[in-house]
Amino acid sequence: MRTLKGLAGAALLTASMLGTSALSTAGAQALPKPTRERIIQATVMLLPTDANGDLDGSRGSGSIISPQGFILTNYHVVGDADTRQLSPWIQVRVVQFADKEPVFTYWGKVIAADPNLDLAIVQIMEDRNEKPVGKLNLPYVEVGDSNTLSIGDDIYVFGFQGTGGMTLSFSRGSVGGFTGEDLSSSGRQWVKHDAQTGPGNSGGGVFDENGALIGVHSAGVAGNNNSRTSFMRPLALAWGLITPNVTGFVVRKGGGAAVTPTANTSAGAGGGVWPPALATGRASVTGTVRVTGGAAAGTWTTDFTEVTDDGGLKGRARSGSKDQTAFFYYNQEDNEVWVEWTPDGKAYSSCVVEPGGVKASSNDWTGSLYSFPNLESNGTRTGDCVVSLKARTAGTSTSGTTVSPQSGAWPPALAAGQAWTVTFSQGGTYSVKLGAKDSDGDYPGTATQSGKTGDALFTLDGDSLLLIVGRPDKTFLTCMVDRTLRGSAKAYQNSKDPGVAAGTCTVASGAAGDTTPGATPAALKWPVSLKVGQRWDVAFPGVGTFAVSLDEPDEEEGFAGSATRGSEKGSLLISADVEELLVIVQRADKTFLVCSADRSGLSTGSVKGDASSHRDSKDNGTSLGSCTVTPR
Repeated sequence: MRTLKGLAGAALLTASMLGTSALSTAGAQALPKPTRERIIQATVMLLPTDANGDLDGSRGSGSIISPQGFILTNYHVVGDADTRQLSPWIQVRVVQFADKEPVFTYWGKVIAADPNLDLAIVQIMEDRNEKPVGKLNLPYVEVGDSNTLSIGDDIYVFGFQGTGGMTLSFSRGSVGGFTGEDLSSSGRQWVKHDAQTGPGNSGGGVFDENGALIGVHSAGVAGNNNSRTSFMRPLALAWGLITPNVTGFVVRKGGGAAVTPTANTSAGAGGGVWPPALATGRASVTGTVRVTGGAAAGTWTTDFTEVTDDGGLKGRARSGSKDQTAFFYYNQEDNEVWVEWTPDGKAYSSCVVEPGGVKASSNDWTGSLYSFPNLESNGTRTGDCVVSLKARTAGTSTSGTTVSPQSGAWPPALAAGQAWTVTFSQGGTYSVKLGAKDSDGDYPGTATQSGKTGDALFTLDGDSLLLIVGRPDKTFLTCMVDRTLRGSAKAYQNSKDPGVAAGTCTVASGAAGDTTPGATPAALKWPVSLKVGQRWDVAFPGVGTFAVSLDEPDEEEGFAGSATRGSEKGSLLISADVEELLVIVQRADKTFLVCSADRSGLSTGSVKGDASSHRDSKDNGTSLGSCTVTPR
């Protein structure tokens, strides 16, 4: 039982850089009252627990960014950045009246976190009585674009700063400047501001003049002569956590209308709806792009099977003997849909569709074809293009029952004999076969990985599909997905364990090894074969998944390359021999992550090893748990 023990008289949450800031700038304009009321209802107090389930005496703030109960906050509010230990449960208190303390209403768990960025996502899991919550429809804030911020822009801060008690506080000010990760070099990793804040503001929202969330207040630093500056993390740094883990969030660009990145609900192209639903984060889209004029003229067959960190789609485009990497996304800033393909990541052919190109009477979108010789060029119009896309329809189950979870039908029709593939970012891929429905209406079955078989259970929980995969060692994994067939994973030691966040997971119909989306890559062999041009995904617990590419051999028989995770870019060193597969990811702040695996971690489609985080080359490192390396 999680209790309120330890709250009375507790000190405010602090971190190495926390503190209050200078007084706010008086010139900032007021937010409209309805906008302020919406933000107030979506601002929550977060109180983490210790290993015994008791409140540990600290507190911070957070912003609900999805009606389904996802909260953006700081890592240091919900965990210890030095030890990389996250609080097992977070008490969530909501504002009912502005002049009263927030009310204990929910329990939440951390489902994604990055200690280096000091950002985390908390998902509401239970009510205050520890009963699982059903479908939530909470007040939430829209997500804005922090890349458009300029010095002098008005900003508004909401949170529980501690000064003046436990009630909600509001302050306003302006953007004071930008700085790099070390708080002194060039960059936009931190945004300086002068709104009045205190330690309890940590994790709370910073909003622009439209009421869109554009940052997370994170720190206050004292300078010479007693000057003090507040710092927020810009929202751009949070995309790598939000897009793979949060459903139902709404994006607002500038002063324009808000856009909800929801899944498509029909197999067609959108029937005149703008932006087309297929372009807003829905994987498994297939079709053609017909081009007239220019070097790219002809019909390109496209197949998009992967959701990228920024919410777009990635796949392949083929025309004759040409086979190129393709991307499909909605450019919110320009209000355009782009389908583009590249042979080398430098030169691009891009079919650009504007709102007038999508007609209710046709599933074809008409657009203009542009050629970009390199990433720095503005592009030249070389012809016209017609896009014909639809959501992929899955195959048929072994029982003869059609399985079509990706065709728009939701919830999926489960049946005995169906084959499914479940992929965990921190647990590899399992082939699941369903048995007969049990007395509770669930479908038990078997889960197989690398020749080892355990138990499985599929159950529909409202608008979500819950999958439980039992391992031979009696531990188990769970995967909760919505209609996008992507969701959050948790790992459990036993049935009494409250569980810990275990990254993301995806579900696809068909057994692993099929040609359906999400199928396992070709079998790996030991030692792992490396070569220039390869691309891998490396998942680190509590941090996230880096997409890495091998660009050139290094001086010691390994390979150097790049590593990206959302907007974060770093460098890579990777080597393999008969004893070890070693992956080193150096991050933008010069810290680095290490994944070390041996033959025992090899499975059909991935390699599992031990992860550690290091502040510098002299640091012995802190264990993060298990990492997974998967070919793309």
